[in-house]
Amino acid sequence: MEPYIVFMDIDGTLISHNQNVSAMTKKVIEQLQQQGFIFYIATGRMLSLAQVIQKRINSKVEVIASNGSVYQKGNHLHMDHLGWKAISTVYDVTTELGLSTNFFSTDRTFYTRRKPWDLSRLARMRVMQDGAGKFEDVHDRDHLNDVSDQIINGIVIAKGELDKLGIARQKLIDAQVLNVSSSSPDNIELIPKRVDKASAVRAITNQYGIPEDHTIAFGNDKNDLGMLKAVGTGVAMGNSADEIKAQADEVTEASEDDGLPKYLKRRFLD
Repeated sequence: MEPYIVFMDIDGTLISHNQNVSAMTKKVIEQLQQQGFIFYIATGRMLSLAQVIQKRINSKVEVIASNGSVYQKGNHLHMDHLGWKAISTVYDVTTELGLSTNFFSTDRTFYTRRKPWDLSRLARMRVMQDGAGKFEDVHDRDHLNDVSDQIINGIVIAKGELDKLGIARQKLIDAQVLNVSSSSPDNIELIPKRVDKASAVRAITNQYGIPEDHTIAFGNDKNDLGMLKAVGTGVAMGNSADEIKAQADEVTEASEDDGLPKYLKRRFLD
């Protein structure tokens, strides 16, 4: 069988609500790796947190992190940065609205206003896990400027403040200094301009020289849509919103029901 390359979102796709990679998922991935398949995690999480999930599968799985701003290919690590113009715009908009922001390097979270460990359990999984990463309180705009060259991407999480989040999202879109997406209704993903999971997927696919019809992506939310459209077969999870399912090529079972490995098993192993 000619090799395929498979891209997998983490939250709501690859893992269950308890952050575990199932035994079935691990087994199917390993079986297909033995046939030459290449697997990539593709997540909004920073690199160190994506690597926590990578280690629960195996070291051969590669990583796209920070919504496409960081990606691996063997020993090479590609990185894009948010840039001071975008960072300062985010800071001004969110400060005015009283919203907290988490900015990320590959292994550090710079937070404003609200400490990451004060967030809900699910939100905390986006910025901290298993002790991976370090944390730094950003005191003011000047402090943020001092660390801006380390910042790759970020996220605004505002559960229960959807009106403020909507205002912030529109202001950031209108500013046209960064790419704005969402991985759930209560957040704004902050990504370098002209970067997303799809741009990383295309770059990686081109580097490997694998034809589009041998590329598959799995996802469940808005920040996965570009990736689902950038491959030969975009697969939405059963727990995806209807708008995601409608734009995908195929739909599999929910992540809690091992939808990802079941799809791969049906297509390649049965």
